[in-house]
Amino acid sequence: MGRASLIVVFGASIVLSIIVISMNKSSVRSVDNMVHYYNKSIARVIANEGMSYLLTELADSATWRVTNPAQLSSNLFSDMGSYTAYYTIQDDSLLIDGKWRELVKLYINATYPADNGDTQSVLVYADRVFGFKPATVRGAWTANDVINKTISDMQIDGRDHDLNWNVIPNKGVCGVSTSVTFVNTENAMIGGTKNGVDYAPSYPENPAIIEQNYNWGGTFPDSPDKALGYSDGYLKQIAQSGLDGSQYVTNPSKLKFPLKGVTYVEIPSGVVWTKANLGVKPKGILIVHNSSLNASALNLTTPDKSAFQGIIIGDYMFHIHMDILGGIILLSPHLEQSKECQGNKDHKVFYSSQAIINATSLLTQNGTGSQGRVPVIAWRE
Repeated sequence: MGRASLIVVFGASIVLSIIVISMNKSSVRSVDNMVHYYNKSIARVIANEGMSYLLTELADSATWRVTNPAQLSSNLFSDMGSYTAYYTIQDDSLLIDGKWRELVKLYINATYPADNGDTQSVLVYADRVFGFKPATVRGAWTANDVINKTISDMQIDGRDHDLNWNVIPNKGVCGVSTSVTFVNTENAMIGGTKNGVDYAPSYPENPAIIEQNYNWGGTFPDSPDKALGYSDGYLKQIAQSGLDGSQYVTNPSKLKFPLKGVTYVEIPSGVVWTKANLGVKPKGILIVHNSSLNASALNLTTPDKSAFQGIIIGDYMFHIHMDILGGIILLSPHLEQSKECQGNKDHKVFYSSQAIINATSLLTQNGTGSQGRVPVIAWRE
């Protein structure tokens, strides 16, 4: 083989070596890219699923905030393997259509695998209010008949309260609102808010916070659905679905505790729920109703003396020996007019917009998160 041939062979071997090395590097890069793509995909799933979890928790507690980064439990998505995820939940504002809107900002950053893995973050802006305050709740106690005997000597306060019973100034409702006349014959302590002015509970009460003979457009709502602004049958449907612990029964002994979601007790005419035990820490929307507006519940209590948080909508109720934080609506035009219910001064019905918003949040289906209960304004990765 001549000198020229050796040079050609040697040169070709060098070129081939360079090609092989380049192919190896390319192969390594391809493998690395595939690994990073896989890790990034898992991190993305964890971040998005983690955000859905946070929205679910926020739906159950609208005031929940986490200002300092907190770590999501590594057991939440254990089937994903080893990962880390940190999140914050803070109040913020966002410019939308030229207007600043007060929102909740949720942020999560997930890393997979946990040690030196790839990361993915998700940022969500959600509405701060995802339940609603029904227009029907015009007072801490709203009724379609004379309620002098029904409220007895309880404390009734239409001033707004947070979930710790603290007054939120100048944002409440009337103490009592009825479609007929009202006379405080049982010496109840009644307070409320009128035209942005708070009046602490007193006896005699300030007449400004008593709403009498309210017209209701000519007709007081004759069903729980109408009282909350829905078509008849919607609340029963929610109760029967079991959404967030909701339940529907015709026999109160079949109730499961604790009460939450929509609890719909449809008591037949002529049957009385004589000892209405609501269990420990009941909350949500409690309905005791039938189409004849004569479902009867007596002696409402909780065994641990905890308050009901949310809205109670009933036909006829009497002897309410418990506290209510939120509001109560009685639909029947035939409430108690003769029997006495004394010794109730240690119980109260205090209006709370937050308790009501929490209770109605599962009825709003226009967002994402927990069964569509949190209206999401923006979702960014």
